[in-house]
Amino acid sequence: MMKWFRSDKKVAGTGYHLCAGFSRDRRAAVAGDDGREHSCPDQTDARRDDFDSMLVAAQFDSLRDQVPNLHLILLVNVTFLAFITAVGHYSSLTFLPSLLLAAGSMSRVIKWRRMSYPGVAATRLLFRSTIRTSILFGLILAGWSIWVMARSDQDAAPFIPFFAALSTIACAACLVSLPAAAYAVIWSGTVPMVLAMLASRDTAMMAAAVNLSVIATLIFGWMRRQHLQFRGIVRAHADTIDKEREVATFAFCDQLTGLANRRAFMSGLLASQRPEGEPLNVAVVLIDLDDFKLVNDKLGHAVGDALLCGIAARLQHFAPPDATCARLGGDEFAILLPGVDQAATEAAVRDIARVFDAPLVIDEAELDVFGSIGISAGDRWPDDAMVLMRRADLALYESKRNKRHAPFFFRDELQMRSDRRRVIETSYLDPVALDTLDVVFQPIVRVATGKVMGCEALARWVHPQLGRIPPDELFDVADRARVAHHFTRHLLRRALQKARHWPDTIVLSFNVTAGEVGDALQPMIAELCAAHDFSPSRLMIEITETALMRDLALAQRTIDDLRAMGIRVALDDFGAGFASIAYLKSIRFDLIKIDGGLVTAIAESALARQLLAGVVQLCRAIGTPIVVEQVETEAQLTIVSLLGVEKVQGYLVGRPVSDPAFTAFVAADRPAVPPPPPVLATAGGGATVVNIGWPSPIGG
Repeated sequence: MMKWFRSDKKVAGTGYHLCAGFSRDRRAAVAGDDGREHSCPDQTDARRDDFDSMLVAAQFDSLRDQVPNLHLILLVNVTFLAFITAVGHYSSLTFLPSLLLAAGSMSRVIKWRRMSYPGVAATRLLFRSTIRTSILFGLILAGWSIWVMARSDQDAAPFIPFFAALSTIACAACLVSLPAAAYAVIWSGTVPMVLAMLASRDTAMMAAAVNLSVIATLIFGWMRRQHLQFRGIVRAHADTIDKEREVATFAFCDQLTGLANRRAFMSGLLASQRPEGEPLNVAVVLIDLDDFKLVNDKLGHAVGDALLCGIAARLQHFAPPDATCARLGGDEFAILLPGVDQAATEAAVRDIARVFDAPLVIDEAELDVFGSIGISAGDRWPDDAMVLMRRADLALYESKRNKRHAPFFFRDELQMRSDRRRVIETSYLDPVALDTLDVVFQPIVRVATGKVMGCEALARWVHPQLGRIPPDELFDVADRARVAHHFTRHLLRRALQKARHWPDTIVLSFNVTAGEVGDALQPMIAELCAAHDFSPSRLMIEITETALMRDLALAQRTIDDLRAMGIRVALDDFGAGFASIAYLKSIRFDLIKIDGGLVTAIAESALARQLLAGVVQLCRAIGTPIVVEQVETEAQLTIVSLLGVEKVQGYLVGRPVSDPAFTAFVAADRPAVPPPPPVLATAGGGATVVNIGWPSPIGG
């Protein structure tokens, strides 16, 4: 019968308030009966205090249930004892003890039945009073029994010890949940009676005294075992509550940082929900660390965990005291701010952004940590609290896209951009929209002969709903949504369908996104090549340095798989700003495409020419062929040819064109451009380019 465990409601019902990441106001709301906060992780002292509190509460409830039985047993026994001993000479005083006891018992029963649990401290005071009362009761019962036995005749005298012992043992049994009181009743009620019976020198009474002593001792042992069993039941229930607390801790508390987790944060947000249109009283702040995966990959997960804990500690320090800090997962954090007004929210966000002001010191090493921050605030509550999360996520996306490491507040235009992204990333499910996604081909020309030796397939999309969508936007959105492979499969299928009719000397270059570089890429390409009877040796896959930075081992494995089936692999956008040289030592490429950003100013800037020359020399040193992209003027073509570049790509040698135009040009087998123009030496050692105005043969 577990009904006396009502006092556990404050212990087990802590829910997400267990986590230190919740505001001090919220955590104070779940303090137990003793006023302590229950924070995670639990401590041994807290569990011990909880058990003691539960034991006291259980003892109180048990006593409250047994008090009526105790007094009823006393009343019945005292009344019958008075009746037996007064047979033949009743008087007005015969049943006076019973009447007095009945009145006292009634008042005590009413008092106990109406009493509610007063708390640990008050209940312990009540227990001490009960123990003193038990000692007094035992002595009074024993004294009255001895007095009655001395005044009774020989026929009634043997009944007196029987009724006294029965009363004492029965009352002690009712007090078994409070062993000190039960022991007090037994010894204070039995010892005086035994001594009086032994002093009577009556053989029968002396034998009864010995019998009573033995029974009292056995009853003492039985009560001790009963109380231990009682404590065991309470202990088992306390252990169950500890398990429930642990489950609540795991369910609502982030085990690494001690902050609230996603479930706890969402519970707090939903609890703050007000009817639509009422003043918005909260703001949601989302924080995402930049390049956290690189920390784990390069420095190890132990350093990554320490970094997360350091950021969590800083968030709690800089966030307002009544804010709720949470780790949603991975390197994403969230803060629920009580948004009093826009100015207060902005001030709080500025403080929170100070998390990234100083480097974190981990194992005596300083780590510069940066992150993106998105905030959802406003004037009125939307119809659903989750709208605030979506808005904050959109603001976070914009902050990360701008790469300015500055807090970004949600604006209505972000929702429009989000809707556009959603249409783009789901268009692979729409056959009509997907059919409008096509490829064009930009020639790659050999400088020495001016002839086309390959081409790069480029996406062109005039969406039926959104209009023209640039390829960069398409694949940025698709890669983030992890659906880029659907569009890549469609585009590669289109490209292979058209390229299979070209001469075998024309190599098709095809780009894949960083997110597609993985174990599924090679099987997909092999399937499409086989389906269109396209030789893998005529296909070159271009990957960017971003894929290498994400997971170098995975990129290496993917490249090896592609090359094993005869596909060539090119490093695209070399020199665009990342540390490409480090990857060239790890991975061997069949071709390096030098980013057009190094070419733009080479005709006007000596420094730009020197930078390009250095990159060309580097590629030549490792023995990898190169293609220079975005060659758009004759001057640029002349300079790259002087640097020994063999292949170029750009508007000067050919604009991207659709398949019929490109196929016709390849079939004509004529040079894309004449040989480079002559270069005249000058006294200053520079070069003067003679512009003779070559036309661009493809695409105008």
